[in-house]
Amino acid sequence: MKRNPDPAGGRIFRSGLYATATLAAAVALAVLLNLLIQAVPARYTEFDLSAGGLYTLGESSAQLAESLAQDVTIYYLCETGAEDAIITGLLDQYEAAGPHIRWQQVDPALHPTFAAQYGAETVSTGSLIVDAGQRSAVLDAAGFYVYDYADAYNYSVRFDGEGQISAAIYRLTSGEPSRAYYSTNHGEKELSSDLTAALEAQNIELEALNLLAGPVPEDCDLLIVNCPAADFAGAEGAVDETAFLQEYLDAGGKLLLTTDAYYATPNLDAVLAGFGLARVEGLVVEGDANHSLYGYSYYLLPDLAAPAYSSALAGLDDGTPVLLQMAQGIRIEAAEGVTAEPLLVSSAAAYSKTAGYEMTVVEKEEGDLDGPFDLAVWARQDAAGAEVIWVGCSNMDDSLLYRSVPGNRDFLVGCAASLTGQSSGVLIASKALEADQLLIPARTAAAVGLVFLAALPLGLLAAGAVVTVRRRRR
Repeated sequence: MKRNPDPAGGRIFRSGLYATATLAAAVALAVLLNLLIQAVPARYTEFDLSAGGLYTLGESSAQLAESLAQDVTIYYLCETGAEDAIITGLLDQYEAAGPHIRWQQVDPALHPTFAAQYGAETVSTGSLIVDAGQRSAVLDAAGFYVYDYADAYNYSVRFDGEGQISAAIYRLTSGEPSRAYYSTNHGEKELSSDLTAALEAQNIELEALNLLAGPVPEDCDLLIVNCPAADFAGAEGAVDETAFLQEYLDAGGKLLLTTDAYYATPNLDAVLAGFGLARVEGLVVEGDANHSLYGYSYYLLPDLAAPAYSSALAGLDDGTPVLLQMAQGIRIEAAEGVTAEPLLVSSAAAYSKTAGYEMTVVEKEEGDLDGPFDLAVWARQDAAGAEVIWVGCSNMDDSLLYRSVPGNRDFLVGCAASLTGQSSGVLIASKALEADQLLIPARTAAAVGLVFLAALPLGLLAAGAVVTVRRRRR
């Protein structure tokens, strides 16, 4: 007797074959989708959720990378398997931002002599070598993470890799460095290491200058005079320093000057008078609490002006404050053939205490001068092309101050960059590695705990009981 094939078995076989084919198609589709996603640039598939934008290239760095006209290769000296995800992620961002930047990992264990050709035999693992062809720079990994001390016991760690990489790229690709000299023989304040490092990052090289030894060198692109305690010698001296300074300016020189109301420098002031600039008598005190620090009315928080001719403020953030302690106003007077304008200004409520450092009260008294006041000014002699930026405060350059008021350093670097023709857009602040802790008041914490530990579980149990009862009644 002939038996019919089992129809149920056929259905099972066809169902299994269909399931297998569906699974194979799903696996193939998943592999294909992964390949397509991997081909998409990382900037479209990865998202930076860190508080300080740790994994996102800043706008200034992105613009620098995009504007490059020559190839730059960044070598990452790191053993395979020991990579720093922050570094590699940042290098990926640079490579994606511009067609002329690429990076390559070099394992020192496999290539022990590679770093020697760049003079980097002693750098630590994780360091970078930025190669721009004719010039190169070595960035030691030890400097990528900086410690910001709030006091002797508390500190935070910040990442400064982007700032150092962008500064190196700019320095290596922006042509010959500018040469800046700073005067030394008048009791000037020494430039801080933070400021000199920032200026060097702007492709500005610094060198000391003693005018008693001779005139301003011909290769001087910028002369910095930082709060002289003594005046420049005039014709009555053994060396006529003011003549050297005037000769330099007559040839189109550039001068960045800070002064203190405590020190009188009539010879130096006479040179500045040729630009239509003069000191305002006394010290400026703020009458507007929003323009002073912590209620100290002589610690000024000036406004950035809107200069039409100077580029000193280009790229500066209006929201980043600048602090001037014990500042003196600078008056702009009409002068033929001179263009001048303010850079930093006080509020209209400010007044100048004519007693200066001899003041006994900060309140306005009879004889004090009404504001507003220009606290930093720019002037240019149109015929010669000479430029001057004069800041009526001697305390702007301070490494300790930069930790809480980085705008001071940014302002000074912007002034120097504009006078030398360099870009001021590559000064990039370090980024926080950790987000600020979220502090919840005790009452709020108790209420939240009650909800999640009691109310929510009880609510779920009640909902489950209702569903169970309804099902049984069916």
